[in-house]
Amino acid sequence: MAIPFFSKLRDKKTHLKLINKELQKVRDEIAAQTEAFEPYVREYMRRICRGQGKMLRPGLVLLTAAATGGIKKEHVTFAALLEMIHMASLIHDDVLDKADVRRDQPTPNALWGNELAVLLGDSLLAQAIVMGAEIGGSKFCRKMAVAMRDLCQGEVEQSSRLWDADMSRADYYELIRKKTATLFAVAMSGAAYLQGMDEEITEQLNRMGTLLGIAYQIYDDCLDLTGTDENAGKTLGTDAEKGKLTLPVFFLMESSCEDVADDVRNRVARHEEIDYTSLRGTEAFREAIQRSVDEALSRNEEAREVLWLLPDTKARKAMAEMTYRLDDLLRDCCTDL
Repeated sequence: MAIPFFSKLRDKKTHLKLINKELQKVRDEIAAQTEAFEPYVREYMRRICRGQGKMLRPGLVLLTAAATGGIKKEHVTFAALLEMIHMASLIHDDVLDKADVRRDQPTPNALWGNELAVLLGDSLLAQAIVMGAEIGGSKFCRKMAVAMRDLCQGEVEQSSRLWDADMSRADYYELIRKKTATLFAVAMSGAAYLQGMDEEITEQLNRMGTLLGIAYQIYDDCLDLTGTDENAGKTLGTDAEKGKLTLPVFFLMESSCEDVADDVRNRVARHEEIDYTSLRGTEAFREAIQRSVDEALSRNEEAREVLWLLPDTKARKAMAEMTYRLDDLLRDCCTDL
């Protein structure tokens, strides 16, 4: 099954060797930030921060910086704080989803309970705000605050719209823009802002990050239905159990197979778990996954077009290869269906 797309670009010549040294600096910065906490909190934070994952958002910060003039110390700090925001959001996600495993390790809620996990996530967010204030002015801090607000609003909306039969595909896209794509967008636009790039380029990179984030969330939604816990390194199937209406579910409700469409719609209306075990292997299921993948591929292609606005550098090539790797992972979701 698929592996995280940022960890293995297709072209070995342009893979993350370009920013490996800076990525290690980001990891070191995150580790150093745990020392800012009081001793009775510090050990929890050390364990949480040892569980760093794909470093996708920091990678986007660093590659954007490299492609727009070079990586500065501020970019390393920004990449670290963005990863800490992401880690905090995952802690909160795992509490909501009752997930026990992430990145092949027990989740904070599994280790210490929901209450403490939520507080630790909040503490990470607070420290990220402190870091942001140290590297940027009021405009930069506002950009970060808006991103965090959108992220939280997306989570609130998702949690409050479980089994919501009135939810539309447009609602779904706006929801994942907030809860996932907002950090991709701010990673790229924030890096350009710290670089001093003009507003047009900054906004285009924000748009690219948004498109990438949407494509990546669709991939994650498909993986939840087609992957395994072992290969994904996290608890899958929680979307289905909790009643999250993801893109494949919308396409199942629109299936040309009326029996499947009616059954899925009725289960959503009755707040009953959809029986994906019986759906797997059917034409309706294959069609739903394929249509979802096609939607993500389209957005990924649109994101790739933004790169033509940047100078032709190794960093730009690496960013392009990253998007092609996501294409590969999306197509993997359709394998063996």
